[in-house]
Amino acid sequence: MTSESHNKQYQIGVIIILFLSSFIAPFIFLYPIQELFYRPKEYYFFDPFFTAYIVLMVVLIMIAVMLFINFLVTPKTKKGRNIQRGIVGSSFVLASALIFLCINNYQYIDTKGIHMNYFFSLQEDYTSWEDIVKVEQTIVAKNGVSIPEKLIFTLQDGSIIEQSLTEKLSSAKQFINKELSNYGLKIENKYSENE
Repeated sequence: MTSESHNKQYQIGVIIILFLSSFIAPFIFLYPIQELFYRPKEYYFFDPFFTAYIVLMVVLIMIAVMLFINFLVTPKTKKGRNIQRGIVGSSFVLASALIFLCINNYQYIDTKGIHMNYFFSLQEDYTSWEDIVKVEQTIVAKNGVSIPEKLIFTLQDGSIIEQSLTEKLSSAKQFINKELSNYGLKIENKYSENE
């Protein structure tokens, strides 16, 4: 009976740690793991999509909630225990698949062009510099200050790629301009209304 109470305490400890770390762990571990597996040797910009952080946070919270429900519910029959194990096992398989998709959700810009791997995609979407016909930087006035908001790449087929101007992407703008200049393009400023 003592070992069972210790086991219950360990389970509660794991649940609490998992729940609390779900708010921090995605921001600590996601980028280094993606860097390890996906970042090329030479690049101008590399970053996960913000949705990958949010989904990973939700998945970790879901695992903690599922473990807590598993902790609270004690089936009385063998069939009930098997059903419970099946539900827990299926939840872990689903969580593992979602964690993989989060790790596989990234974007980078290099000398070849723009590379993106969207959340439900297992294959990288690649756009070369020669496919781009126009690049605009939207600038928004907030509290009387003009702030660059995003880069909009217009492609030959009329489709667009929008990139929020994060600090990392802003620092890569000079290299993007250099690549665009090879095709007679440059980043054009587009002023938007106040938001």
